[in-house]
Amino acid sequence: MITRFSAFFVLVCGLSALMPLAAQAADCQYDVKPVPVFTGTVSRITGDGVLFSDGRDVVMPESLLPFVRLSNDVKVHGLLSLDGRKIWVLALYDKDRLVCPSALDVRKGAYPGSAAYDVIQPQGSGAP
Repeated sequence: MITRFSAFFVLVCGLSALMPLAAQAADCQYDVKPVPVFTGTVSRITGDGVLFSDGRDVVMPESLLPFVRLSNDVKVHGLLSLDGRKIWVLALYDKDRLVCPSALDVRKGAYPGSAAYDVIQPQGSGAP
């Protein structure tokens, strides 16, 4: 005989299998310390990351977003665009711990280790 608890348990397990796994940040698998460090105050959450109060657009993987809060300072390792207005985040600090994107995020975007990263070409390089 199936009890109400058993039926509920089966239902919850079935529904959880249908939901996509949330991307979670990971310990870094590569050395980002040579990459420049940027600090700023988060003024807005955007579609691809956050906006610092000084106007710089900070592009970050989805798995790093839970570590940032509005009006709080955030310290990141990243690459700065040539015009100085955009930072591409490779890792960030959660207190003293360095946190990198999850493997799921790396596969989704142009981050080191992803297929999209391998095809990035500088402007005017003449590459196809």
